[in-house]
Amino acid sequence: MEKYSIIIPVLNEEENLPKLFKHLKNFKENFEIILVDGGSNDNSIEIIKGQDVKYFKSEKGRGRQLNLGAENASGEILIFLHADTFLPSNTFTLLSNEFNSSDAQVATFSLKFDVDCKILKFYEKFSRVDSIFTCFGDQVIIVQKEFFNKIGKFPNYSIMEDVDFLRRARRSTKIKKLNASVITSSRRFLKKGKIKTQLLNGWYILQYLIGVDPDRIYTKYFSN
Repeated sequence: MEKYSIIIPVLNEEENLPKLFKHLKNFKENFEIILVDGGSNDNSIEIIKGQDVKYFKSEKGRGRQLNLGAENASGEILIFLHADTFLPSNTFTLLSNEFNSSDAQVATFSLKFDVDCKILKFYEKFSRVDSIFTCFGDQVIIVQKEFFNKIGKFPNYSIMEDVDFLRRARRSTKIKKLNASVITSSRRFLKKGKIKTQLLNGWYILQYLIGVDPDRIYTKYFSN
């Protein structure tokens, strides 16, 4: 059986980490958990230190955090998981079937939100399709470590690191869509507006594609 490394970037996630740790304890498979903190100033680090996990500090920026976690991972398959996202109960059965019996190099799940909302359910349908506008890190990126290193890891961006990585991966392989959904937080949609948030997300991707500095996009993302 393959050994998996679950890599979780953290920045002020004291609210989500206890729920995430409780969730991950439901799985009995052979995996390690690696958390990389990007400068939290809440109780995230204290919560992490109370768990049986690998913990590293990084410069701020999710790309840097994910790469540092990958560098210290012993697993052959890397699972990049956000702190506000829950894996489906059959995750490791799906991964074993996909990565052991095919030529899969990269895979993602579809998406479900943690609230019952017609607009968000409409968005969920698009997550079943792999494209630069419908597939992101919140759907969990699973990748063979050898392939991850081969195509150059994540860029050291604070945002759009997932878009960039998957864009480069598509040039070499097909992104497999696993037949299950992760459950992720709807907090940004509820706080900023469901339609406004989705429109802004598309606008930020377009800016990235035309060459706008990701640091500028990051500043706009968290100011809107």
